[in-house]
Amino acid sequence: MNFYLLNLFGKWVSLGILSIMSLCGFSIEENSKEVINSNIDKNVNVISTVIEYETIKTYDSSIPNNITKVIKEGKDGIVYYNNDKQIILEDVINEEIVVGTGKYGKYKGVMTGYGPDCSTCSGIGNVSCKTKDNKKFNLIEDGVYYNDDEFKKVRVLAAPLTEFPCGTIIEVKSSNLGDFMGIVMDTGYTMREQLKEGIYHFDVAYQTEKDENIRFATNMSGDVEFNVQRWGW
Repeated sequence: MNFYLLNLFGKWVSLGILSIMSLCGFSIEENSKEVINSNIDKNVNVISTVIEYETIKTYDSSIPNNITKVIKEGKDGIVYYNNDKQIILEDVINEEIVVGTGKYGKYKGVMTGYGPDCSTCSGIGNVSCKTKDNKKFNLIEDGVYYNDDEFKKVRVLAAPLTEFPCGTIIEVKSSNLGDFMGIVMDTGYTMREQLKEGIYHFDVAYQTEKDENIRFATNMSGDVEFNVQRWGW
């Protein structure tokens, strides 16, 4: 192999190594680092640059201040320069997050179950809250699940509305029922009175008091976790 071919081979090996180094995540000062390979004899100047993504924040008062949501994950970009020629190997994708600024949303309390035919209920099945589009919701006709735009199929809950307004999304962690997502759509006298004593009481809806599974909802230990994911509609 003559000297020119050997030199040319060495140049392409160098370029290959630089590309691999770029893909491995090098960065330069102020969001990137440069790796430069110069071959003066052959007039080759190669720069491989990794560009770090930016994080774009928005703030939402309907989300508790203990929650931050990642809307879009960020990804670093890679730009490759060969003399004056620029080649984009990977586009930069900026990260988008939503930071909650609403009231803190973690509680512990008790839980029971109820049906529209309970002793203090009307028996008609209408809940206390209207839906997001201002329509009535009926446990007998519509069932005990609500289809939320953001959280999809969630269980109907009753709660003291002064603390948990209509449309509030709750992540429930119960040793009896397991973990599930619920939405506040109803209320009751007992839970409003217990709130005055600092007791957080939620009722999970069933279509009838005769449902044999309603007994599993009862947990009066005070260690049921209620984690607010969204305040109201």
